[in-house]
Amino acid sequence: MALASRQRHPAARLGLCQFAAALRPPQYTTYTKSGAKSSSTGSEQLSSQGQTQRQLYRNERAVIFPGQGSQYVGMGKDLFERFTASRQVFEEVDEVLSIKISDMMFQGDAQELRLTKNAQPAIVAASIAGLRALEQGTGMAASDVFSFAMGHSVGEYSALIAAGVMSLADGIRLVRTRGESMQDAVRERDYAMSACILRKSKIEDVLAEVAKIQLEFPQEGGEVVQVANINSSSQVVLSGTRHAVDRALASLQAKRLAMRAVNLPVSAPFHCSLMAPAKEALATRIAELRPIRDKSSWGMPVISNVTAQPHKDAVSTERLLVEQVDQPVLWLQSMQFLKDTHGISRWGAMGPGNVVGNLVGKEFVKDIVRRLSDADALDDFVAVLERQMRRGF
Repeated sequence: MALASRQRHPAARLGLCQFAAALRPPQYTTYTKSGAKSSSTGSEQLSSQGQTQRQLYRNERAVIFPGQGSQYVGMGKDLFERFTASRQVFEEVDEVLSIKISDMMFQGDAQELRLTKNAQPAIVAASIAGLRALEQGTGMAASDVFSFAMGHSVGEYSALIAAGVMSLADGIRLVRTRGESMQDAVRERDYAMSACILRKSKIEDVLAEVAKIQLEFPQEGGEVVQVANINSSSQVVLSGTRHAVDRALASLQAKRLAMRAVNLPVSAPFHCSLMAPAKEALATRIAELRPIRDKSSWGMPVISNVTAQPHKDAVSTERLLVEQVDQPVLWLQSMQFLKDTHGISRWGAMGPGNVVGNLVGKEFVKDIVRRLSDADALDDFVAVLERQMRRGF
């Protein structure tokens, strides 16, 4: 919806860039007994109760990022046009890749953008461009607004960049290698990925049935079907060879474990054993770059797709990024960990599309989910933060 087509908070109408300064705590000048000047910020003069409430809001917030499938032509263009920090992200990504992937994103061919080698860096670029716009608008680091970061599949790289665990440049280099190697792994195979909408079934029963179907195929036949994503208590994604995936879907529906299935338009069957060859290329690239910074510089914890727990250190993070390629994304378990263990109830769904925000919203219907997928949505969120700042949080 266009900015001019609806009534908006006055600060939001100005745009993020124009009222960023208003959101930063004002400077106050005071005098010591000797007459010397000293300065303090408005936030320093907030009551302890207000500061506590501000911290509580941050402690309840997590930022989440989408994976492949969320890409679309035109994504990120409004950010590029309106925010200097976002424009710098796209320019850096273009330079790192030595191609104008921003042109492909803004006005390119949808089929070319869908290719895994292009879609993955494009999604990360759009996601971080949104995050940088938020930081520019608020004058705060992402870790001052959110207490955890989490991303779905390739979105985990966006989360790691957002948290300062790796640089944007290294993250883009890795996802380019990741995308190319995943695409190359199945060039001669007939594959499929399908999202299954479950009945009131236990996830464990679905996993057991899919594993049972896999065992029915002879090992030398090369047929593969595995659960690639556990997205919510009512949705899983199957990945593998087309014949095996179709057979598993038929069995799940016949046994009334799944209601229906939707084939996903992807260029590779992610997070299954067919992706094993891609792990070697990614591991080699990680060994070359050593992209994970010392933990002392991390701004906030990042949840691993493989373990549904926070990353611990550089060595284990690099190992888990390699394992993630052919292991299932434990999105449901990750959401539950943040909800049950850390009390997260406010979610900022950054990046293109609404998939991850919708997954959280359907799983936790009472939680606040802000879909920060475009410039207008970011304006609205910054206006909320500005109002909270004015009233001392």
